[in-house]
Amino acid sequence: MLLKTISVPASVLLLCLSGALYAQTDAPLWVLDKNKVFGEKDWVCVVEQASSKSEAQSAAAASLARVFKMDVKSVTNAMQNFSTAGGQFARDRSLSQQVDTSSDVAGLIGVKGDFWEAPDGSWYATARINRHEGAATYSSIIGRNSAAIETLLEDAAGDPGTFRAYGALAFAYELAMLNDNYLNLLSVLDSGARQALKTSYGNAASVRILMQNAAAGIVIAVEVAGDEAGNIRAAFASVFDKRKFKTGRAGADARYTLSAEFTLSEEESPGKTSRVRYLLNAALRDYNGEELLSFTENKRVTSTTRSQAVANAVRDAEKAIGDTGFAKNFDRYLASLLGK
Repeated sequence: MLLKTISVPASVLLLCLSGALYAQTDAPLWVLDKNKVFGEKDWVCVVEQASSKSEAQSAAAASLARVFKMDVKSVTNAMQNFSTAGGQFARDRSLSQQVDTSSDVAGLIGVKGDFWEAPDGSWYATARINRHEGAATYSSIIGRNSAAIETLLEDAAGDPGTFRAYGALAFAYELAMLNDNYLNLLSVLDSGARQALKTSYGNAASVRILMQNAAAGIVIAVEVAGDEAGNIRAAFASVFDKRKFKTGRAGADARYTLSAEFTLSEEESPGKTSRVRYLLNAALRDYNGEELLSFTENKRVTSTTRSQAVANAVRDAEKAIGDTGFAKNFDRYLASLLGK
């Protein structure tokens, strides 16, 4: 009796072997074909494999973010600023949901997932969002954010040329960046819902322009006593300039004043060295004379000659202003204004 030889394509053979393998190991169907479990009509779903469960979960979350074209860095920064803001909007429970219910990748709300450990020790993870549920959630959040942004823009318009107005616009910008990403999410979940949704403020870029214009409208007078060469004044001015605020001398245009005093005194020093101590006191005040923040630096500097010791003291004071002291204090002050 003759036996017939049947030719089977390699691709078919591999598929059969793969199916048999997964059947033997009880692999979930979503590992083999996610669309059979989470159809594209109802779900946005990704599956990733990694050497550990946590790595697989992170990879799946990151892959889902890429599907939605999310700017993960901007969303993460915005949420960090949002979570530390102390104003009325940060206390709004409907807005804080954006932080409290986020997944590993900030901004992905309503993500569901499953895991499976393969016989070889590797892990599979799925990350998915239901289209209908996700579209409803993000449409609602975008609407609440938009209302908050409009309120912040109105507050800023009513108090021009002030740090308070700048803080309101900075917070509006954070919310607008979140909304930009949420609109990207919505366009993937439900393109029709995205097309129907309009924001009156435009987008994050539009709000950023308003914030930059507000910064340019704030003038800070910088006055430093005991600063013969002007180095200390230049260091303070640089802090404000880097943050896009204007600086100048005391006058009608200055709504704020940075007043500082820099003093040097000689001290006894060992051997043939020279030692000086510098004291730097500074305070930022508003147009009513109210102190917004203060800064003090008191340090002893030793060198081979007095002139070198003085030069080193000035450089040390400049660094304390721009890197390690005043600049950080000023940034904390600005952050405290978010949402107020």
